[in-house]
Amino acid sequence: MATLQSAQAKWERKTANAGAKWKAAVSGKGAEYSAGIQRFLGAAPSAMVVTAYEQGVGAVSAQDFQSAIAGKGAKWAENTRRGLTGG
Repeated sequence: MATLQSAQAKWERKTANAGAKWKAAVSGKGAEYSAGIQRFLGAAPSAMVVTAYEQGVGAVSAQDFQSAIAGKGAKWAENTRRGLTGG
């Protein structure tokens, strides 16, 4: 039976090497980001939005991302509990 503790352990396993996966998934995707905004709004975003996306992704390394989420399993579990129980 799944529990919050087992879900936390799974989250920790899945995010143990997430930095490189995240970086690969978001790098060079400014055009896709722009297309998604256009589908959502029905209008193209300004070029500044796409530039800001690319600069933001470029400013964060895979290692930066990994260190930002490392050791956060308990925080993830608490936020999940709060989100599902309303408090």
